[in-house]
Parts: sequence; structure tokens; C-alpha cells
Amino acid sequence: MSKKYQPALLLTLKPSKRLKQIVTFVHTLALGACIANALAIAVKISLLAIICIHLWLTVRRLNAEQYTIKHTDGFDWEISAGHGFVSIEILKSTVITTFVLFLHFKPGSRTGVWKSDAKKTLLVLNDSLTEDDYRYLIVKLKTAIIK
Repeated sequence: MSKKYQPALLLTLKPSKRLKQIVTFVHTLALGACIANALAIAVKISLLAIICIHLWLTVRRLNAEQYTIKHTDGFDWEISAGHGFVSIEILKSTVITTFVLFLHFKPGSRTGVWKSDAKKTLLVLNDSLTEDDYRYLIVKLKTAIIK
């Protein structure tokens, strides 16, 4: 029997606006709690500054991160964090929903970016990809995890 040729999957994740909104909302709640507490004014100002700096750094990191996911029949799954593609093994603990994908993976043995024995998680919100690409990624993952 001949195996049907399937085109390679190559998806670049763009920064998620929804994730940045959630992070901003959580930091806003922290700012409100900081203002409402009974600590000294110097401590409040210090906490406000730390929370604002952390928010700025987090949003900046979210804007700078760019991952690319690739799947081919020959090389299986690969991921790039801007340093070239690294072979990965998708774990069965991956959580797939229509709104968010918690991609659990273990990098292959020849990695320079990640430790090979460490399990990693990549958070993919559905607004990081187009609707069709997100759906196609879910289908590919479900068929790959079942194998």
C-alpha cells in the first residue's frame, strides 16, 4: 500500500493579545491589592514599582518570544525558539482545548537550547495562530498523540 504524502506543517506563533490582556489584568489586581493593604507608604510605593516593572518586563518578553512549530513525516515534530529547529517528542500529557493548548514536550538528545532531560510546556492560545492553522495543529497533535 502506498502512503499518502502529507505536506509539512510549519506554523509561526505570533504574540497572543489575549495572553497580554490576562497578564495585564492580573497585574492590575495586584496593584489594587497593593494600594488597599495596610503597609507603610514606603513599602506600598516599592511594591507598586516592582509590580509595574514586572508587568513591563513580562509584556516585553511576550512580544519578543517567537516560536515556530514544524512537523514533517521524515523528522517528526520540531520546534524553534529562534535558534534553529530542535527535535521534540510530544508527551501524552498535552492538553488540547478549543481556546488554549498546553503543549508538553521533551526535547531530543541533540539540543543546545534546552536540557534534553527536562520536560517543557509551551502555552499556545488560539489567537496566536489563524483559525485554520490552530485547527490544523490540533488535528495533527491528536493524530500524533494517538500513535
